[in-house]
Amino acid sequence: MLEVFLRKYAWTVKLALLFAAAWISAKAVNTAVGALVRPVPQTDLAALPAPAARQGTPGLDADRLYPLIGLRPPAAAPEQEAASGPAPGKTCDDSRAPPVKSSLRLLLVAAVVAERPQWSLATLLDTSTRESRIYVAGDPVAGARLLSVERIRDDRDPSGRGSKVVAIICNNGSKEYLDFEPGEGPAPAPNLGVSPLPPPRADGGAPGEGVRKLSDSRYEIDRSVIDNSLSNLNAIASQARLVPNFKNGVANGFKLFSIQPNSLYASIGIENGDVIQKINGYEINSPDKALEVYQKLKESRHISLEIERSGNVIRKEYNVTGP
Repeated sequence: MLEVFLRKYAWTVKLALLFAAAWISAKAVNTAVGALVRPVPQTDLAALPAPAARQGTPGLDADRLYPLIGLRPPAAAPEQEAASGPAPGKTCDDSRAPPVKSSLRLLLVAAVVAERPQWSLATLLDTSTRESRIYVAGDPVAGARLLSVERIRDDRDPSGRGSKVVAIICNNGSKEYLDFEPGEGPAPAPNLGVSPLPPPRADGGAPGEGVRKLSDSRYEIDRSVIDNSLSNLNAIASQARLVPNFKNGVANGFKLFSIQPNSLYASIGIENGDVIQKINGYEINSPDKALEVYQKLKESRHISLEIERSGNVIRKEYNVTGP
């Protein structure tokens, strides 16, 4: 039935489609022709009236206003510098500035990089006088100042991952480093940049003086001996050799040998081969711990040592006397 209907009235559907197509075509042609013949609007800007001038807002006269409120006008702020930050070449205060090789004739021969930077140590050799001294952060060094002991990248390593230990110094405002190769600059003046020398001993001068043995394990030490020893680490380091001692692969203290006769070590009952394990109850199984104890000894009135000798642990007690 539907097929018969579609065959009978199919011509009406075709006619409607043709009419719609013709109407759309005529509309498109009419729009295109209208766009071509329509004139382009133009505006004569010169004929427009000029805008009325705005009246300025009256300002405040500061010179007359401040006397009314009983105050004085603030001083003019100085002009800021065009460039902020450190002056050219002055890099000591810039933590991001890389250090450059120093020309000072100093050689880094040994270093201890501590967990706390202020406890790090550097042993520097003056290549002109062949004298070596121990420095800590803040000490003067050949007219400069030691800033820190740390690791920096080694530019000579082709892999780019190598590092080396250096002593960072501030020299004439410039951050420089000292490593195991001396600089080529002029020799420093004598006695400049060294740790301060200890004051004269009040009780004489021999290392053993100022120490009194009360028993095999008890001693009395004058305060001047402690102060002089802590202020001149180079003299203490030259009286014996200290090396880290390991037991079952674990560090358990520092071993002493080559103790010189009449040295401070011999005066307080230390013998060759002794391993100092604890001072005042603090373990000294690392350089960091040893430096921490070194700071605490400056104000101590009593010092106790725990020593391993021939496999046995012994204790020695020292009372610090004097002001």
